[in-house]
Amino acid sequence: MLDKKDLKILWELDNNARISLSELAKKIGISKQNLNYRIKKLIQKDYLLGFTTLINFHKLGYIGYRIYFRYRNITEEREKEFINYLKNHNNIVWFVSTSGSWDIEVLFIAENPIQFNNIFKKIKEDYGQYFSKYNVSTSIVNYHFNRDYLINKKRGLFSPKYYGFEPKKEELDELDIKILSEIANNCRQSNQEIGRKFKITYHTVKERIKKLENKKIIQKYIAEINLNKININYCKAILYLNNPSKEEEKKLYSFCSQYNFVTYLVEVLGEWQFEIEAEIESQDQLIALLRKIRNEFPNLITDYDILQVTKRHKLNYFPIKQFIKS
Repeated sequence: MLDKKDLKILWELDNNARISLSELAKKIGISKQNLNYRIKKLIQKDYLLGFTTLINFHKLGYIGYRIYFRYRNITEEREKEFINYLKNHNNIVWFVSTSGSWDIEVLFIAENPIQFNNIFKKIKEDYGQYFSKYNVSTSIVNYHFNRDYLINKKRGLFSPKYYGFEPKKEELDELDIKILSEIANNCRQSNQEIGRKFKITYHTVKERIKKLENKKIIQKYIAEINLNKININYCKAILYLNNPSKEEEKKLYSFCSQYNFVTYLVEVLGEWQFEIEAEIESQDQLIALLRKIRNEFPNLITDYDILQVTKRHKLNYFPIKQFIKS
């Protein structure tokens, strides 16, 4: 059972996973030795699964495309094969299994619709016989929020980290690419550790990372928390909107963001227009939020659907291996 200090550690690491032990110990109000012991225990007992860097791949000239799949006539063996196929796909950032109207959701990145179409054609060629239907949309922007429910923290103004908007290709050299690849799924490595791997000084690593942060390529450093261990469900609400104005969209996003169990808000271009991702004890919380949204914006929502994420298979905001030159 986690105590308040453990939950505060999880929250602080989710807020900034690269925070130093000294600074974190001061925030928690315990010794550095006690903190180090607690973090090791959280990792050993699978409360902490890793440390991820939120990289805005739109800043690197890529666009996100989401596909929802519904299976048909697929055996357990074939499903495992398909999941492994997706895990090893260089253009997939994130994918999960879900329960509800869809069985799996996948977030691809591609430089343009033609490249994405070629990727998707290959997937249909290899596994299309196992899909009864699918839904494709373009991910316009994905807003990321802290897990404030861990410490019952109230939220202030709408100022989340994000990936999205119109792609703009920032130039990266080989060292930038190597550093991003290194910290994408292990951002708690020190500058010294990274420097030793690439035979450069820690000052160089520090300067490069700072430059990537200033360019908004690196948005945030996140703790990967095992939600099952803290009895939290990961759910999604898919909303069909009735031609909202920019002002109505802004009000809707702000309204949703005030609930501290909302972790992502996603604007999409497709059959539906908006997704709410929430980490909650019960789906009743999400249903209650949807009821409040409909009361607050009575003419905005035409329909909605709810999914539960049953397993996450992959998360890597910098999966393009071909960027790395040997």
